[in-house]
Amino acid sequence: MWTYEDAEAYLADTAPPGKSVYGLGRINHLLDLLDHPENHFPCVTIVGTNGKGSVLAFMDSLLRAHGVKVACHIKPHLESVTERIRIDGRDSRKDEFAAALWKVRQAVDKGWSRDDRPTYFELIFAAFLSAAETAGVDISLLETGLGGRLDAVNSVDAPVVVMTSVDLDHTDLLGDSLESIALEKLAVVREGSTLVCQVNPPEVMNTVRSSAESRGFRLVEMTEDRLLIMQNGSYQYHSPILDEIGDLSLSLKGPFQRLNASLSLLAFEILSTEVMPDLLKKEISADAVRHGMSSARLPGRWEVIDDPESGIRWILDGAHNPAALKEILDRFGIESGKSGTVIFGMKKGKDAAAVMAGLVRSARRVIFVEIPGLECFATGELAGYASEELDKSTGFSQIQIDEADSISGAIRNLRDSPDPVEQVLVTGSLYLVGAVRSILRDNGLIPDEGIRVSQK
Repeated sequence: MWTYEDAEAYLADTAPPGKSVYGLGRINHLLDLLDHPENHFPCVTIVGTNGKGSVLAFMDSLLRAHGVKVACHIKPHLESVTERIRIDGRDSRKDEFAAALWKVRQAVDKGWSRDDRPTYFELIFAAFLSAAETAGVDISLLETGLGGRLDAVNSVDAPVVVMTSVDLDHTDLLGDSLESIALEKLAVVREGSTLVCQVNPPEVMNTVRSSAESRGFRLVEMTEDRLLIMQNGSYQYHSPILDEIGDLSLSLKGPFQRLNASLSLLAFEILSTEVMPDLLKKEISADAVRHGMSSARLPGRWEVIDDPESGIRWILDGAHNPAALKEILDRFGIESGKSGTVIFGMKKGKDAAAVMAGLVRSARRVIFVEIPGLECFATGELAGYASEELDKSTGFSQIQIDEADSISGAIRNLRDSPDPVEQVLVTGSLYLVGAVRSILRDNGLIPDEGIRVSQK
């Protein structure tokens, strides 16, 4: 009998993670062999540099609050690959994941005719689509990985695409200008489809508008009047479709979430009232919108975990590029009074030097770690960048810079410290956040997340 352990071994042997080979030929061939499961339900594709996961989480929750059965393709996973397939508010069980991948393996074994083999991400994406078809979902939400043009998700024709913020990231592959990066992401938009776009810098918006005109897709731009407004401790939302909804609270926290939530609401409106007016199982209501916005779930993005035994408040955020890290570090500095601790690790290929100024200004102590199983910066390299930043100014003499032998050792030392440690931010990589979540889970600080989030 094919088990989850068999599935893991198959992925490791056939297509080890980390070997990125871009192109759509393999995934298109694989979907041919599976008889195109993606044709059995509509999809919404979400692209952008930052905020994709948050927008997906809000849209998933909004749709389910209105009776829609949703499948979510989430990248990357934090602790288990089963997180990449989420259906009706619940991550796939191990047996469900194994069954979906078994169907993909059978298709590959029986009909693969290319010289190159499918990649790790392509196999999992195909398994997701197969699982969504088997579950009979009403719609799927797809989060792209790097860029868009050559991402496996671009094998699917989505009637609605949502674009979040666009910033400099993966410049070695996507180009070193905002225009080139925007074009890579816009490649997932099809003629005749609808693009709902967040407010972005002029270089990005000019590229988006030009592409919409030349390629024949509809563009809906987020405007200032559609942003959530904070009033008396809660948010208010105004729109021509939903009128005014007050007393909104957001389950996802962090400096970007007002913008992400506003974009999600706009995309939800366009999708459910204009593009697919028969999608919702019940009429849009203020109560359902409130429930949807307050029930979204996205671990690892300004996730707060209180540790009663040590008194530490752990804040986990997988920000990993300069724009996102600036926002996260600035907020942490304000909330902790710049007296907190940051555990930081980063994948190779990122601009580590560019984030050091914000890092050393945000905390009293920084602990650099290496991330197992990932090609990442050595702790000595990161400490060197931090020292160079400190040398530029005499204003940070009280900051303590440390290098830990292991992530678990850093956490253990903080929890056992005789000196009070009130707030610890873990950031720089989603892979680091995943490793820390596993350790905190082993210590009983995170409950089982296999239980569906209720959408009554």
